[in-house]
Amino acid sequence: MNKISLSRVIGAFIGFVAGSIGGAFLGLVVGGTFLGGLDIYESTGFEGYELTAYIGAIIGAIVMTIAGAEFARRIVDKKG
Repeated sequence: MNKISLSRVIGAFIGFVAGSIGGAFLGLVVGGTFLGGLDIYESTGFEGYELTAYIGAIIGAIVMTIAGAEFARRIVDKKG
């Protein structure tokens, strides 16, 4: 495994972890603020803040995995 692909894998993993945590936090804030008064629990089985935390974690993980891999590639290209 060469240096560029190893750095992209590491960057993608770091982006995945950071995106999951950051997306869940933002989803929790948005869900608690805007969806607190709705009765979503009766139809879905989830509270509003819980549902947006899961959705935010998934979206954040996908976006930041791609961004982390590209960021790591740019750093290695600049140093190489």
